[in-house]
Amino acid sequence: MRERTTTKIGARVWMWTAAAVPALAGLALIATTARAAGVDLKAAAANYQDSCVDCHGKDGKGDGPKAATLKTKPANYTDCAAMSKVSDQYLFNIIKNGGKSVGKSKDMADFGEAYSDQEIHGLVAYIRSFCKKK
Repeated sequence: MRERTTTKIGARVWMWTAAAVPALAGLALIATTARAAGVDLKAAAANYQDSCVDCHGKDGKGDGPKAATLKTKPANYTDCAAMSKVSDQYLFNIIKNGGKSVGKSKDMADFGEAYSDQEIHGLVAYIRSFCKKK
């Protein structure tokens, strides 16, 4: 009798767990979407102008005024095929911690001290917009 009760309880716990996992995943997705929706693209554009244009160019093509002086050509954000292969987290990391942190050129400076995480998320969203500006 006792074994049957334990089995029932175990089954109920599993049932609740199985139902909770998708619900929690859904909440995480909503939170991520809400955070992305809260990005101030106008401020991100200004930050891009201040810190990224010299190397990546005003249109994100990797053709800024300093690009020719660098050993490694800056990323072309308008190359949608290449951009589709990198995650937002990767872009966030490279902006925050610099190119060297992800095995890329040390010429890509780190901006973790210059911008908050929210501002860096804004820069990622702004960079992503170059593929949509056709």
